[in-house]
Amino acid sequence: MTETAPCQKAVRVHVKQEAIAPVRSAVLGEFRREATLPGFRKGKAPVALVERQYAKAIQDETLQRVTREAFEQAARTHHLKPVGPFELSRADFSDADGLTLEATVEVEPTFTLGDYASIRMVTPAIAVSPQDIEQGLEQLRQSMAQLVPAKEGAEKERQVPALDDELAKDLGFPTLDALRQHVEAKLREQQRAAQAQELEATLCAELLKRQTIDVPPRLVSRQTERLTRDFQARLLLRGMAEDKVQEELAKFTDRLRTSAEQQVKLGFILDRVADQESIKVQEAELVERLWQLSQRWKKDPAQVRAIFDSQGLWPSVISAIRQEKTIARLLTRAIADPLVGTAPTGVGPVPGPTASMTAVRSS
Repeated sequence: MTETAPCQKAVRVHVKQEAIAPVRSAVLGEFRREATLPGFRKGKAPVALVERQYAKAIQDETLQRVTREAFEQAARTHHLKPVGPFELSRADFSDADGLTLEATVEVEPTFTLGDYASIRMVTPAIAVSPQDIEQGLEQLRQSMAQLVPAKEGAEKERQVPALDDELAKDLGFPTLDALRQHVEAKLREQQRAAQAQELEATLCAELLKRQTIDVPPRLVSRQTERLTRDFQARLLLRGMAEDKVQEELAKFTDRLRTSAEQQVKLGFILDRVADQESIKVQEAELVERLWQLSQRWKKDPAQVRAIFDSQGLWPSVISAIRQEKTIARLLTRAIADPLVGTAPTGVGPVPGPTASMTAVRSS
């Protein structure tokens, strides 16, 4: 095994014929159990006949299984942590010599974790001015406007209600003062959410600045493709024409690539910090995330679980929760004056969602 590029290994494996024989025997047995040949009941055809009838299919399945196991064994032997499939470049087989395989594979980067414990941030106080409240009330007032009949033959007029107790009652509040208090509380909540995102973005940017790390190029490419698809979908949902969408994508190609690389780097850094801090995911947290997703997708939790089971998504979910917990712990430690209501979770605008990151790495 040799290193051909940062985060890339070249692997050469030889599998002897005596190791292939039992795999072929097992595959042949499976084919015989399922074979339906003229003159024989299912599973009762002679082995030699099944062997002749399905020779190529048996050979292909045998070599696929042997190849898969050989690379899995190579990864265990050399303590590799692949982040993508083995890319096969050579596969030579003969009955006398067995199977010789050559491939490259991208692996997790090896790096020394830099200082992350000394990150400190100050949270500014949340302030909602009277002008902010009045602006929020005015927006509500405008949203309650109605079109009313005008003079005969004229277009309908837009009538905006007065800002009074009647408007408050229409919105479900007993008085205008109660509505004003509600608007103030909502504005504070919005500020907290925006502040939480900003703090996460600042923390993640600082983590990236403090770490020197090479990342697998193909992994970055896959993440770039995902971000590009997401960006394209958002533009199309806004009603932008397809040709204009392509123009916009061309403008943001470099930025999307940079963002993808940051996300990939951050995912590895957070995983390493989580290892250092012994952060684990509890079963109750998985149940809670399952419940949250079922509510968001408007599906029964059992249906969501079936999707996760069938598509092998649990490792991605576990990794996402673990990274969120890691960010929350670092934020709690970093914030000198924590005026935000609760420690935020997820990844802010600079690095992007951790869930998608782990999905890319496991694909």
